[in-house]
Amino acid sequence: MKTKNIPLPEPELRVILRAADDIIDEGGRTLLSKILKGSKERKLLELGLDRNPSYGFYRDLSLEQITDKVDHMIRTGFLETEVVNKLPRIVFTPRGWAIERERRAEEFIQEWDRWLENNVTPISMDYLKERDRGMIFLFLFKILCSGNKKYIPFLELWERVDFKRVRVEIQHVIDVLKQKERLSPSDWERLIEERIPLLLLRSREPVILACQQCDRPFVWDELNPECYTLEGLRFPERCPNCREDQP
Repeated sequence: MKTKNIPLPEPELRVILRAADDIIDEGGRTLLSKILKGSKERKLLELGLDRNPSYGFYRDLSLEQITDKVDHMIRTGFLETEVVNKLPRIVFTPRGWAIERERRAEEFIQEWDRWLENNVTPISMDYLKERDRGMIFLFLFKILCSGNKKYIPFLELWERVDFKRVRVEIQHVIDVLKQKERLSPSDWERLIEERIPLLLLRSREPVILACQQCDRPFVWDELNPECYTLEGLRFPERCPNCREDQP
């Protein structure tokens, strides 16, 4: 009987994906492992990779042990390698990017929360321009779902500098947040549902999961808001057919 590859524990999985995010299409397995090790190698420091939140997470492991974990991420379908300029480079799989995209969106919210708590007003919101559109819209969706007007000043600053398509969605979120106090719970839920197809964008490639009940592959529905929880992205364990047969 074929043994299934079991993914790494979720905290480790997210740490490795975050480390990989800064070198996608630019670095390989060895560089990724060195970030996780906390290497003081000159090239790594010159690239500013020591500022990655996952830097040094595995400082107590050998480089070989860390590389084994990176290879396990490849075997279990969260990362893969592609040849760029004749060299193998780390890239996200659709499943790996879905997880990392959600995490980065959550990081942006946490950053705004810290600024608000410390009365910090950013000089510019240019750092949000030219980011992955799916990630940016997921960030907006999370702000919208919070229902919190405290984010409006930052949204207004952001709206001044981004591209038209993003500005339109920022303005929609601002308008809805301003209405929140006057809406009934049912009207609020309706407004959230209206924004789902516009803010939860599908990836170019579908995320294929294996049903833990029937073992058949199924496509994950990226427009299901229940998957985006405070604890992070939660993929369904069962396919739609099995979920219908067994509540």
